Amino acid sequence: MRDRLEIKNLSKKLGSRMVLRGVSFSAETGDLIVLTGENGSGKTTMLRLLAGLSRPTGGAVLWNGSPYGIEHGSIGYVAHQPMLYDNLTVWENMQFFANLYDRPLTAIEGLLRRMGLWVFRHELAEILSRGMQQRLALARVLLMDPKLILYDEPFTGLDSAGQELLREALAGQKQKTIQIVVSHTPHLMAGLSFRHLKLADGKAHWGGVS
Repeated sequence: MRDRLEIKNLSKKLGSRMVLRGVSFSAETGDLIVLTGENGSGKTTMLRLLAGLSRPTGGAVLWNGSPYGIEHGSIGYVAHQPMLYDNLTVWENMQFFANLYDRPLTAIEGLLRRMGLWVFRHELAEILSRGMQQRLALARVLLMDPKLILYDEPFTGLDSAGQELLREALAGQKQKTIQIVVSHTPHLMAGLSFRHLKLADGKAHWGGVS
């Protein structure tokens, strides 16, 4: 079954400023959407609304036609901050999230090897470089096997090898998830087929398919 995400006339006011003004679009399993816009255009605000971390001022978000109540564990969020436990090792971080989301521990080794982190499995997360922390954050999200993945500037801090791993992950998830990527650098997604959604003046406009 293909899942469907619908954003209908979504608005968000922060203080006295209306950041989003009646944004509407939809996506289905298999869609990869890149969200661009100037600083302050509402990109991160949009992701926080879709992640359930913030409530809209107006409008609605629907999942398969119902009010947004997607079950726990079905949303993956790769945020600006890696959202890791610094005082836990790489392996312990993955083990914690596997237990939290009822995922098999047997999946951890494969993901760490895939992300080039297996050799660091006994190292504390806090001593990893920014790029390695970003790889671990991505591994954490993939471990959840989510139906919707939200990425906020995921290429930040990644070297060329890390960027290629991220592109491979985006391609690998394409057939079984809806993916929405906020990025100032959509050129780094060369080779991937995606829909381009631009935010400006609180409104959303399709920018074509790449």
